[in-house]
Amino acid sequence: MAERTAFFVCVPNRRRSRGITQGSLRLCLYDANVSIGEKVSPRRAHCYNAATPRFGPKQVDPLTQPFYQGREFNRMNYPHPIIAREGWPFLGIAVAVALVVHFMAGVFWAAPFWVIALFVLQFFRDPPRQVPQQAGAVLSPADGRIVAIETTQDPYAGREALKISVFMNVFNVHSNRAPVDGTVTKVEYFPGRFFNADLDKASLENERNALVIDVGGQIVTSVQVAGLIARRILCYVKPGDTLTRGQRYGFIRFGSRVDVYLPLGSRPRVAIGDKVSATSTILAEL
Repeated sequence: MAERTAFFVCVPNRRRSRGITQGSLRLCLYDANVSIGEKVSPRRAHCYNAATPRFGPKQVDPLTQPFYQGREFNRMNYPHPIIAREGWPFLGIAVAVALVVHFMAGVFWAAPFWVIALFVLQFFRDPPRQVPQQAGAVLSPADGRIVAIETTQDPYAGREALKISVFMNVFNVHSNRAPVDGTVTKVEYFPGRFFNADLDKASLENERNALVIDVGGQIVTSVQVAGLIARRILCYVKPGDTLTRGQRYGFIRFGSRVDVYLPLGSRPRVAIGDKVSATSTILAEL
């Protein structure tokens, strides 16, 4: 008897279909090689809602297939839920208080607490993003607005550099992503003040955490800067770690800023005042 090999492909999310094509969240298990996009009779497939096959010594994870490349759905780049784990305690407390007031005092008195819970929910959202694959691209490490593009001194790598600054208000996603592929050579924390992160002096006087990344011999520095309200910087990497562009490496709670220092000669792709999205917006080209 021939050896069976399991293969997953995506099928349309319809009750009836003439063939199987990519683009749905439903998974099918096949006994033969099937390429992405190939139309195959549903009779040859065994479809399941779960990703675990019943049989077959070999399994191909559908999230590693070409259709998903450049997307943040593979397990390496997106191992976290849509709500950032940093927000779970805050969201849990907000919802618990709202529920208690709701059942003890009624909807009217609970309404303000539900509004607070919704605010916490939107603040700690952390949706997946498209990851540009363009060579030499420097991606935005945060959601927000461009407040500075200038040539200045990079105090963390001891060089002159092009600095691009992204200001995040309280309504932006506050998860921080790696702007480039590279190896972390230095992580340095600096205590400081808590000026409005929109001000230029915040870059050097506020509490901050600097990440120096070696990109094939070129240096890129990404600095998390605390703001007037944000007083908690979280960073999850250490020297020697390898980063992949778009990888989540930190979080800043409530209104803040990220400064990116690039080698001189880098070409900016944004202008002051532009709104940018973490990972999906290209800040510059090396």
